Amino acid sequence: TYDMMDFMGVPTPLCSYVWVTVNGADWGLFLAVEEPEESFARRNYGADHGQLYKPDYRSLNDENADVALKYIDDNPDSYPGIFDNAKFEPSGTDRERLIEALEILASGENLETAVNVDEVLRYFTVQVFVMNWDSYLGYTGHNYFLYEEDGILSILPWDYNLAFGTYALGMTNPIKDPDILINYPINTPAEGEVMLNRPLYHNLMQNSEYFALYHEYFSFFLSDYFESGHFQETLRQTEELISPWVQRDPTAFCSGADHQLAVDTLEQVCLLRAESIRGQ
Repeated sequence: TYDMMDFMGVPTPLCSYVWVTVNGADWGLFLAVEEPEESFARRNYGADHGQLYKPDYRSLNDENADVALKYIDDNPDSYPGIFDNAKFEPSGTDRERLIEALEILASGENLETAVNVDEVLRYFTVQVFVMNWDSYLGYTGHNYFLYEEDGILSILPWDYNLAFGTYALGMTNPIKDPDILINYPINTPAEGEVMLNRPLYHNLMQNSEYFALYHEYFSFFLSDYFESGHFQETLRQTEELISPWVQRDPTAFCSGADHQLAVDTLEQVCLLRAESIRGQ
């Protein structure tokens, strides 16, 4: 998924496959993913970068309006899910800028003055394709990074271990209902109650120009990443790279045969998903 985000020009954590040993003993194959912090911000935005947050809920039973990026009021204390999860200590001015951006987002007007619309649409193109519901568009509404610079908000990718429809909370069963997932709608990727509480997606899609651009980005993503053969080439190169290590892994939670089946199934799911979205 990070490769897909990178392909679409979204700032993405670095990642690599690593073979881990502990005191000389093999521990197994892992995916090492960069934590978006200072080095990430400098690489993507320069030395004078803006503010970086990882909004997260306190309890699923709370409203978590701040994590959903809803405007509450002008009091920074009303946004603990954002400001308590800042990567760099925000100043009073930083907090005011972000709250002002949320207020503009809530209004649904002049969104380009508060949102990096182009980047956000490219992010949601991939996010919706991979059906990652343990995310901003899911019931939890978290697992993303928020970048703010000069009062402009961007959303960044994080945590895709439950992508491709494998997040079950409140969703369909991916084993029993694969057709539902593969054909999941790109224009309404969450139930109405959730959509109305996700202004970064919902309010942008209310704008006909942005809605059309979202479709244009999907068309480009399908043609240049999937229909071009790029996806299959990348998948098989990765398979060739890690398969010997999968076979050696003493802590593996599946057999080599199951791993091969997963690779082949992932290829099939993504190609069918691309075909479905082309039809949509």
